Amino acid sequence: MRRLIDRVMEQPWVYRLWQAPFAEMKFAPVLRALDTRTVRRVLDVGCGPGTNASRFTGAEYVGVDINEKYLAVGRSRHSGQFLQADLATADLSHLGRFDLILVNSFLHHLPDRAVDDVLGRIAGLLEPDGRVHILELVLPERPGLATLMARLDRGRHARTIDAWRTRFERHFEPVALEPFMLGGWLWAMVYFQGGAPTCGSR
Repeated sequence: MRRLIDRVMEQPWVYRLWQAPFAEMKFAPVLRALDTRTVRRVLDVGCGPGTNASRFTGAEYVGVDINEKYLAVGRSRHSGQFLQADLATADLSHLGRFDLILVNSFLHHLPDRAVDDVLGRIAGLLEPDGRVHILELVLPERPGLATLMARLDRGRHARTIDAWRTRFERHFEPVALEPFMLGGWLWAMVYFQGGAPTCGSR
């Protein structure tokens, strides 16, 4: 059953339909912390079909995803670059540096080693005064509906707040960490904002 769900969700129109009711609520912590009009270059890590591309129309937008079907939809609907790459292994250094890097609900699809690899590489793409904004699925420590939804998610690696904090702060200087609920009590989420790592912080 989970494989069937995964295959269905890989279709861009299904993904967009599923995300539509929650996209604004999920992105709200980022908007509270950021004036998107001031962004110069944005890297959208695991961009899907360009769900957040329209928020950065005044910036140079680069979206990266492994799913070419998603990317094709993004290219047809938005300006900017949509590049195919396996983010767990790809070298993105040729893209230059960014003052904003967005990671929206991508890392819970990856095991621990791959998460550290991705975060380590994108940390090197952040301008000295840039910020990374991460939104991720949390596995609550207490049983409940949000715990069930996290375990049913096609991303197999939802983590506790403390586990996410440890990974994020290993690669970025912490600026903010904000737990929140999405869809009422359906999903537990965390928003993290971080700065470029300082010498000796990694």
